[in-house]
Amino acid sequence: MRSKFLILLICIAGFNLAQDLEDLQNRARTAVSEKRFSDALTLYRTLQAGHPMDVDYILWVGRLSAWTGDYASALSLYSQALSLDPKNVDAMVGEANVQMWRHAYRDAFVLLKEASELAPSNVDVELAWSRYYAWQGDETKAKLHLAKSLALDAANQEALQLKESLTPDHNIELRIAYESDTLPGTTPGAIAGIDASYFGRKGEIGIAFARLDRFGEAGSRGGLQFTRKLGRFTNVRAAALFGSGGDIVAKQDLSLGMSRTVRAGLVLGADYRYIDFRSLKINAAIGSVDYYFEKPMWILTSYAANASEGTITPALLLRFNARVRQNLTVNAGYGHGTELFQLALPTEFGDFRRDSYISGISVALTKKTRAEATYTLARRSTGVFENVFLIAMVHRL
Repeated sequence: MRSKFLILLICIAGFNLAQDLEDLQNRARTAVSEKRFSDALTLYRTLQAGHPMDVDYILWVGRLSAWTGDYASALSLYSQALSLDPKNVDAMVGEANVQMWRHAYRDAFVLLKEASELAPSNVDVELAWSRYYAWQGDETKAKLHLAKSLALDAANQEALQLKESLTPDHNIELRIAYESDTLPGTTPGAIAGIDASYFGRKGEIGIAFARLDRFGEAGSRGGLQFTRKLGRFTNVRAAALFGSGGDIVAKQDLSLGMSRTVRAGLVLGADYRYIDFRSLKINAAIGSVDYYFEKPMWILTSYAANASEGTITPALLLRFNARVRQNLTVNAGYGHGTELFQLALPTEFGDFRRDSYISGISVALTKKTRAEATYTLARRSTGVFENVFLIAMVHRL
């Protein structure tokens, strides 16, 4: 009788434990579906602690660690999963994704190649390959692997989202913008402009026109802008803008340059610019270094040598961008340098040097239309602060 009672107690305890386990799993899955990744991570860590050899729990803790930015822990957990199951394709894809986020593309390539050999018709592997090529600028191969993933699973939401993010083979974009600035002692300035750009696989060509009315001078300017991809790592660019001519509106603004990716996240650039104002001609040679971090942040530095005045003008820009919602992106930054250095091509020197504190948002109104707004608080070298407001509407045909 006593033995039967003990068996009954054990069965009840086992049933309660099974119920607790199922409840914990359900809560964890719900947290993931609701994108409460920190909560889900805590729950899956609890599950993993109770089942330290369960590869699925290890993988979930690895994924969630990566999604919350803890790349070191994610890599350790994926390695642990592969030590328990050396042919686990999910672990290889997960580790490859983390290596791509760290810009370690060689390591990601090795992992994805092995995963492809083990699972040649796996939708997650094809998606990872598509991301691999997209993040390195090879959209032709990215689209090829994306097509394979959609052929395997036409309703895959991750593949459909990636498809929207890739640049179409051909596209036309219209942009209408209005900028206003206020500087003590002057009437408010304004710039109203419209741009039209054609994007293709190998680059873009754009037409720009703007009407300026700043610091007591009004004028118009317009022209062409051109960029071209030369292989996977090199871009060339050129622009020719012509205006009515004055101290604010240049009569000619000509530029030619190139940039090259020398390693993941690091881009070097060189430009020449000639600007002809009413009372000043500028010949500037500009070198720049652009670096993208693992986080949604980048730093740009440039040095402009003005042959006309024999000066070297450094500029620095730190900028952070983050998508806080599906249709909302915010950005913030700090800049030090010339007045227009945010364009990566410094054009004004000496008294125009200033610090800039930048903030802005971009809101997707539809799949093809977005609104942008930016506010900049700028401190000129004289110590006077200037407020700059920019609003723009962008539409893709």
